[in-house]
Amino acid sequence: MAFLFIGLSCGILWWTQQLHEIVIPPRQYPPNNAYDAYKQIAQAMYDQWKQDERLRMIERELFKGQEFNPAVPEADKRYCLQRRRPFLEAYRKHLDQPCVAVYEYDPLWLMPELAMFRQIARIESILIDDALEAGRDAEAIQHLRDLMRFSEQVRTDGTLTHYLVGSSMIKIGLRPIRQRLMQIQSPETLDALVGLAQQYEQQRAPLKTAIQHEYYLGLALHRDIASGKIKADDIQAMMSNITFNSGFERWLYESGFGLRLTWRRSLLEWQQHCKSVFAELEKPLGERKIPATNLKQRINQMFLHELDLAVDRELIEVAIVRLVGCYAAIRRYHQQRGAYPPSLEALRPELGEMIIDPFTGKPFVYRTHPKRGFQLYSVGENRRDDGGRLSVDQRQGDLLPITEGALPKGQRPSQTRLSSPPVWLR
Repeated sequence: MAFLFIGLSCGILWWTQQLHEIVIPPRQYPPNNAYDAYKQIAQAMYDQWKQDERLRMIERELFKGQEFNPAVPEADKRYCLQRRRPFLEAYRKHLDQPCVAVYEYDPLWLMPELAMFRQIARIESILIDDALEAGRDAEAIQHLRDLMRFSEQVRTDGTLTHYLVGSSMIKIGLRPIRQRLMQIQSPETLDALVGLAQQYEQQRAPLKTAIQHEYYLGLALHRDIASGKIKADDIQAMMSNITFNSGFERWLYESGFGLRLTWRRSLLEWQQHCKSVFAELEKPLGERKIPATNLKQRINQMFLHELDLAVDRELIEVAIVRLVGCYAAIRRYHQQRGAYPPSLEALRPELGEMIIDPFTGKPFVYRTHPKRGFQLYSVGENRRDDGGRLSVDQRQGDLLPITEGALPKGQRPSQTRLSSPPVWLR
């Protein structure tokens, strides 16, 4: 009996010591944190959406696809903008405040506000497009500048989910600019786009920070499983990311036994994998080789399933913003000198790293033609020079400062024409 008591005591001591190895820093928030105000705005937007059936129906139609639906009647679009405009005015009041994403290192923490943040971006996108169509370029740029600032605040010190939502908001805001980019003639607007891209370079939230916070979330999951704070029933939705080898294995984990038995091995794998990811994230964008997310332990398969998506999303986002800035600088150079710059290196004194393709670490592909204009593009996700073609498959083709919607209909990629002809810009 004494031996049993001693063994049990040693087991408890060992178990407690393992938990003490998991060190998670407390979350810290600045005074007058803008994110608190943004959460209140998001809640008010959601309450309005629930109470207004007409608004719900309009927004479902208006934002059905990747771009807002132009077939929605103008009266309905105006109704939506009129109802939502007060929230746009409200978020702008907090853009100069310090902001840190509000959540705790709790795997069960819900972030319902993020859906409304994305909705703000969609509405701003409509206003940007309307302003450009009416020739109010300065107004459009101001809307975009505010939205990009808001997007960075949303993902400051946030998780991977915060990061991806912020990235999506930037993409949504840039879409109408890229759609109408070749129609912009004003030197002031071109200057503003260069300045916007330069500001982005200085202020963008790094992916590494989001991965760091995701790492702590993973530690918290292991800690809470080991201590019994989290049960299998609490994380059923998270376990949907796992492909089990057998029905027995599924039962083992869904019953909770598998979670408790494997958490220690899982923790070591988690720490080792994240360590190798952090080492790569220290490198310049074009030199990173992020290890594949091929985690063996089932607990870890519930996390970082978005890492591969986030790594490519960061490169795409950086490439697009830089391309828009470079395009504007090239156009401005042409307006001032009557000729396109001989190379992107001629713009480096002003643009610096903005001329670099984050997918390669080298300058973007750039060439000129006396009659066609110029080409400017990133090689994109496939890291292959496809000649400046846009593709239906976003993972193929090249990345350009414009969208396919900016091309004449006969040149746009489609299901029958998988890629566009080489795109020349003016």
